[in-house]
Amino acid sequence: MTAPPEVRYALIGSPVAHSRSPALQLAAFSACGPPAVYEAIDVPVAGLGDAIARLRRDTYKGWNVTTPLKEAVIAHLDRLTQVAASDRAVNVVRREPDGSLTGHNTDGAGLVQALADVWSWEPRHKSALVLGSGPAARAIASALRMHGIGFLYCWSRNAAAAALIGPLPLSKDTAPMATDLESVDAARVVKVDLIVSALPADASLPAWIAAVADEHSSVFDLNYDADRSPVGGLRAARRSDGVPLLLHQGALSFAWWTGLPQPLDVMRSALGL
Repeated sequence: MTAPPEVRYALIGSPVAHSRSPALQLAAFSACGPPAVYEAIDVPVAGLGDAIARLRRDTYKGWNVTTPLKEAVIAHLDRLTQVAASDRAVNVVRREPDGSLTGHNTDGAGLVQALADVWSWEPRHKSALVLGSGPAARAIASALRMHGIGFLYCWSRNAAAAALIGPLPLSKDTAPMATDLESVDAARVVKVDLIVSALPADASLPAWIAAVADEHSSVFDLNYDADRSPVGGLRAARRSDGVPLLLHQGALSFAWWTGLPQPLDVMRSALGL
């Protein structure tokens, strides 16, 4: 009897050697089937076109997309879901029965799901500051709005990109010009319920950002297994690294690929949660 063809999935980005996604997804496929291979493939931006051609040729069923490819991959796909088009970013791709490729994004929904899981935290009528203005920050901001966040603010070194996500967490009547942002009076800073950092682990913050947090704030850093956190010095009632987001965006990816329920218990165990 001929063995069934190998079902293949992957993670693409650079670097990916540190990623826990293979362990996460292999646990899900092992528990729920069908049996599949999931591999991490290091793909820099310059090699993306060749990588997508290989993934198409070798009939991979789907793949996750991480830094720095979440925007660049769009040009190589046949269509986007409404969520991915709105976020202008893709973190998961699915091969359709006709061989075409659809891009989707589970970062935003994954963050909302993670907040509910670890803290029973719901966005409705609350306030949040998103740090960063890249693909993950946009997806998270969009999902928080969709789930009824009351006030959404954003800070990034790229002031123009941040302004497209949300205003600075400053009193409207005292908001400074962009050139004054390194020396903001803490009294002008608005307190928020949630701070989400989508910054690189080695990023630095202006001193005034610390004033957004107090002993009631929740701090969520998308980085995991990092030597430092850009928000490690902020006051907080509770804090989390990015592993719960990895879990939930990965579970949503698995469900979108397969049509099966999210095997959260199995995937949580694979991450040691």
